[in-house]
Amino acid sequence: MKKLIGLLLTGFLLTLSIMTQAQTSTTDKAYLLNIHNIGTDKAAVRASRDYWERSGDPDNTHWYKIPLGYMAEYYSGPTQVHYVYDKKGGFLYSIRTYTQKEMSADLRHLVRSNYYDFSIGWVKEVEQEGVTAYVVHIEDSVSWKELAVQDGEIRVLHAYCKE
Repeated sequence: MKKLIGLLLTGFLLTLSIMTQAQTSTTDKAYLLNIHNIGTDKAAVRASRDYWERSGDPDNTHWYKIPLGYMAEYYSGPTQVHYVYDKKGGFLYSIRTYTQKEMSADLRHLVRSNYYDFSIGWVKEVEQEGVTAYVVHIEDSVSWKELAVQDGEIRVLHAYCKE
């Protein structure tokens, strides 16, 4: 269980660092592709087919070439979605980022009942190999925390004071 959460969070942090690089530069590490020039090699075709099966075909999709392989990003209303693929076009993981309003009632109840004095800022839903874990950002007037939630269990990942 701890290995899986660690693996999911490592993927999450890797994606954040890649997105930061992609937004700030066009180096050879990560760059924006449009859907017409993602490529016709076997890996690109495999990744794009899997992406369309999983997400339908959102109009606002952006593709990135990253060191791991490929990443597709799109927005669906207030929800931001990333799909990450390896160099062979195989699905690695997905991350959905949304607010408390889009949370499932069960997840919101679990977090709010344990941290009732905190407000929920954002949620990152990480799916890998059929397993889903959530990273939930909560805060109150003096601190903020990031929680990992999986299978009804909550673990504090980070806790900081606002001073």
